[in-house]
Amino acid sequence: MKDLYKILGISKSSSENDIKKAYKKLAFQYHPDKNKSSDAESKFREISEAYDILMNSDKRRMYDNFGYDSISGDIPQINPLDLFQSLFNVDFTGLGENMHSNIFVFSDLSSSPFLNSNPVMKYDLECSLEDLYHGTQKEFSIHHRVKKDEGFTQKSTKYIINVKRGSKNGDNIVVKDGGNYIPEMNTTEDLLIQIVEVEHPRYRRKEDDLYIKEDITLCEALTGIDIFVDHLDGPLNIKINQIVKPNQMFQVFNKGMPIKHDSQSLGNGNSNGSEKDFGNLILDLNIVFPESLGEKQKDYLKKILIHLDRKRNDGKLVEAYYYKEKDEVLKEFIQEDEDFAPEGCIQQ
Repeated sequence: MKDLYKILGISKSSSENDIKKAYKKLAFQYHPDKNKSSDAESKFREISEAYDILMNSDKRRMYDNFGYDSISGDIPQINPLDLFQSLFNVDFTGLGENMHSNIFVFSDLSSSPFLNSNPVMKYDLECSLEDLYHGTQKEFSIHHRVKKDEGFTQKSTKYIINVKRGSKNGDNIVVKDGGNYIPEMNTTEDLLIQIVEVEHPRYRRKEDDLYIKEDITLCEALTGIDIFVDHLDGPLNIKINQIVKPNQMFQVFNKGMPIKHDSQSLGNGNSNGSEKDFGNLILDLNIVFPESLGEKQKDYLKKILIHLDRKRNDGKLVEAYYYKEKDEVLKEFIQEDEDFAPEGCIQQ
């Protein structure tokens, strides 16, 4: 009969915490991407099955009372790699066969809020907005206390975090017993590795959208403007032909942050539009008004803008001033006072 306790190297009275620790140790030892021996895959599958049964109270009770055969027919086929990934979120890819036991590679971080009742040692993984846009790999070492015999000793553990495109501030991974050993409590802290997004000098991020503030002149607000944005993905030219009103924002679709979908690091861009690959870019345009105008400048502006300036008279819109052709006014304006042009306007 298959002895699940023996497979994990624990006793029948072992607690759930003991089962987790035993599984973690053996799963790392026999993971097929790390261990290249001929029997590693079968041992890894066997370890995963033992863990899956013993961590389920109903299955464990049946096994303890009636043996493996009593539940073997009811056990769904689990994928041991999926089980390992769901518990530890670890990927050994690219480390080669000489991976040291105190090096851990994490393929992704969770966006779920961190909830844990155990003592926690926190590590802030600082990432720039560029890091989170393009994806990056971060390496660091944690120096921590570990239990040894009746006391403790110091240990250095190296972590390699693959930060995927679209990761967000607060995304995290919890390493069970990865923190400091606390002798007074005879327990070891969990290690919380959490992304901290470094403030960007120009962009502000809100979920998957990017916000950028640009100053434009009054002339540009009225006549249109080409805005050249130093985008995270390269230079971007945005043409605005309409009149820009105070506090108005413009949205550029699919020019925000990459969206990290649940199933993959980036959406598949399918044609039916069920998933977006990027958020949006939001332009917050601030109109910079002239600080002062001379009397002649005011008069010219009245003449130029007269066709826009209307007043109500007995319920009807009537022109407030005598109308002159705009080209004629501009010609007079340029001839009489070339210094008049408000900042941002191009003289022709």
